[in-house]
Amino acid sequence: MKYQVKELKNYKNIQNKYKVNSLLAKILDGHDYDEKTLQDFLNPRLIYHDFSLFSEADMTLDRIHDAIENQEKICIYGDYDCDGILATAILVEAFKELDVQVGYHIPSRYNDGYGLNVNRVKQIAQKGYTLIITVDNGVKAFEAIETANELGVDVIITDHHQMDIDLPDACTVIHTKISPDYPFKEISGGFVAYKLASALLGHQDKYLYTLAAITTISDMMPLLDENRSLLQRGLIFMNEEKYPQLELLLGENQKYTSTTIGYIIAPKINSFGRLPEICNPNYLVKYFLKDASKDLLMKISTLATQINNKRKTMTLQQYSLAKDAINDNYLYFSSSEVHEGLIGLIASRYTRQYERPSFVMHYDKENHLYKGSARSVDGFSLHDFFMQHQSLLDNFGGHDKAGGFSVKEEYYEDLHKAIENSLKNVTLASIKEIILLEEEDITVSNVESLSHLEPFGQENEEPLFLLRNVPVERLYLLSEGKHLKMDIAYKNIRLYALYFHHGKDLETIEAKDKINLIGTLEINEFRNTKNINFMIKDII
Repeated sequence: MKYQVKELKNYKNIQNKYKVNSLLAKILDGHDYDEKTLQDFLNPRLIYHDFSLFSEADMTLDRIHDAIENQEKICIYGDYDCDGILATAILVEAFKELDVQVGYHIPSRYNDGYGLNVNRVKQIAQKGYTLIITVDNGVKAFEAIETANELGVDVIITDHHQMDIDLPDACTVIHTKISPDYPFKEISGGFVAYKLASALLGHQDKYLYTLAAITTISDMMPLLDENRSLLQRGLIFMNEEKYPQLELLLGENQKYTSTTIGYIIAPKINSFGRLPEICNPNYLVKYFLKDASKDLLMKISTLATQINNKRKTMTLQQYSLAKDAINDNYLYFSSSEVHEGLIGLIASRYTRQYERPSFVMHYDKENHLYKGSARSVDGFSLHDFFMQHQSLLDNFGGHDKAGGFSVKEEYYEDLHKAIENSLKNVTLASIKEIILLEEEDITVSNVESLSHLEPFGQENEEPLFLLRNVPVERLYLLSEGKHLKMDIAYKNIRLYALYFHHGKDLETIEAKDKINLIGTLEINEFRNTKNINFMIKDII
């Protein structure tokens, strides 16, 4: 990992203008926030943009109210990831509270693929549905929506994904990016669905609001503006209300945080979509309804742990298959043995470990097609690469650092060569920005003030700090040699640095003339005494 010390030019002004301490001022300066965002952080208030700000809000509500009045059959069409599953549950529950029973479908990653498709539209029409509402998908379902129109089925799209210049000929489209009056564009599919749900109900709903908060983490939305308010308030509701659906997924001795949502709850929900052969992800919609039976809650939550553990084991096993394909610049790997639901996890694991691009594919023998997932780092844009080589691809999508694609067998080697050639003269880098600290920045009250910045996540990452020439008073091992601890004594402040799983590096660190630490700050309270801990991420 490479690091770059952030050049801070404005922190003194921030410190004086907003009457904040130097540590907080440096972090805010490092983010380059505009005036409004700074105010949002320092003077937190609930931000919520109403459903009425969507351009086609009124038409959407009118069509749904007509369907309810005329007792039309309505189907909610979701997606197989955490965002899509919870978005579906949010709308199904909202209609339930209006005494309207709706149908719903979470597509199979393998049989249906992503988004509304022609075959499912035909099936839905045959069952007598006359209105489909998509959640977390729809803006690229041109053929499916054309078929729906031919069959007399209206489609309301609610989505948040990138769009083409043209949109499908849907009844209405609810999307921030076609709504000039909607002030914040980057919200999850679940939050879009929640806004529609609350508009239909005529009030806010704590439980459904918390489900939307989870989708904001699972879909890695920027934690700014109303997303920040959503997660802050959602975490309060989760910790206060102890919803059984979430308690069972969280497990014992855990607290709701952006980290536990991202690393415990969301992966369990996602595992159903990755391994649908074990349990149909449609059962999760029932699980997240308010009146789910105790028996169902216990069965599905137990399954969630089992499926997620299997997902973890399979990912490790199948990652080992890819090791022979690893070279110095990238990973290009395919196998019919690699599970299609795990290719993204394998690609992510490689790119995280080696800081290099990865292309991992499941080979579909029957259709002679490679279905792939890709990850990248700074210096190589997947989106640009796919655009430049779309003639080799059956389809593709995504953004600069993550994407999906498929390639026919006859173009497999051509794609490999294109990747190799594209990476020849490219400087790949994964650079983390860090903030240089001075002794006067480090006080208990200053470190406690970092809570103003929480919750941490996308575009509001937990800040990384640099301590130069650290005055180490004592260096020693913990937990039978597993971990390292340093007692650090500055002139006016003491702190303790912890380096987990690096006990083996004791002698190497002892031999250094100067020690520079990179890490995060936190408060440890023991017997009513507060100490500052520096959680080491790296030593340079």
